[in-house]
Amino acid sequence: MMKRRHLQLDGLRLSYLEKGRAVEDQPSLVLLHGLMGCADTFVPLMQQLQPDLHVIALDLPGAGQSERRHDIDPRMATTAEQVSRILDELHLHRPIVVGHSHGGAVAMSVAANHRQSVGSLVLISPAHPYFREGDPLIRFYLSRPGQMFAHLMPWLPEWLQMIGLRRMAGPQSWDTPERLKPYRDNLRTPGTILHLLRLLQTWHNDMAGLRRVLRRHLDTPTLVLWGDCDRAVPIHSAPELRRHLQHSDLITLPGVGHRPAEEAPELVANFIRTWMEEEVPAPAIHYSANVSPSHVRTASRITPSFESGD
Repeated sequence: MMKRRHLQLDGLRLSYLEKGRAVEDQPSLVLLHGLMGCADTFVPLMQQLQPDLHVIALDLPGAGQSERRHDIDPRMATTAEQVSRILDELHLHRPIVVGHSHGGAVAMSVAANHRQSVGSLVLISPAHPYFREGDPLIRFYLSRPGQMFAHLMPWLPEWLQMIGLRRMAGPQSWDTPERLKPYRDNLRTPGTILHLLRLLQTWHNDMAGLRRVLRRHLDTPTLVLWGDCDRAVPIHSAPELRRHLQHSDLITLPGVGHRPAEEAPELVANFIRTWMEEEVPAPAIHYSANVSPSHVRTASRITPSFESGD
C-alpha cells in the first residue's frame, strides 16, 4: 500500500510517496522524477515493483505536493544536497537512487558530491552534460514569448496538452488524459511554472557543474535504462555518458520513448529487480529502525502489460 507522507527541511515542506518499509540487509529505492513530473508519475512503476521492496518517490522542491516558494534555490547542486539530507532524515543508508530525465542528472550529482549517501544508481533516460538536443527548447522557454507560452500552457485545452505530452512517448506506448493527469495537475499548481523557468535559467551552469564532477569517473554501480525512441534525450548520447560511469550496464528498450517507467512499467521493474539480484550487494550498515563490467543489453521484446499507466 502506498502512503503519502511529509517532512520539513529547513522550514520547507516536502512530500513523498512510500510503499513498504525499510528492512535490514535489503536496499531501499528512492525515486527522483523528471522536470515536469512529480512523485505520482512513478505510481505505475511502484505498482510493478516487488511487494516486499521499500520504495520512496520524492516530490522535489517546487513539484507535486511539495511546497513552492520564491526563495527555493533551483540549482542542481542545491537539490542534490537536499536529496542527500532527506536520505539522512529518513534514516536510509546508501539506498538505490532511481532518477528519470532531470532526476537522473540530480541522482548523478548526489552520487558524485555525496558519495556516502548512495549505494547504487538506476538512470532512466537521464539528462546529462553530453547532449545538446534540448538547447533550442530551453532558449525558447527563456525568451519572452516562451515564458508567456509556459504560463499559458497549463490552461490550454486538454487535447493540445496531450499532443505535447504524448510526443515524449514511443510508438509502443499509448497515453490517455487520465495517465497524463499527474503532469497536468503538477503544471497547474500555482508556482510550478515559475519554479521550472527559474530551473531552466540555471540549466547550462548546472550541466557544466555536473560535467566537472564527472571528470572523476563515477564509481557507483549503475543501471541505465533508455528507450530507443527517446526524442528528448536521444540514446545516441549514451556512450559518451557511460564513459564517465565506471561500472554501468545499459539496457535499450525498443519502441519506448522518454518515459520508460510509465510506458513500460512492468518491463522496467523486471530489469531493476534482475539487476538488483545480480549486481547490488546488501548494505554494509543496516537501516535504522523504521562492481560489474560495463556492457550493453537490448530488451528483445516488449512484453509487459501497459494497463498500469503511461
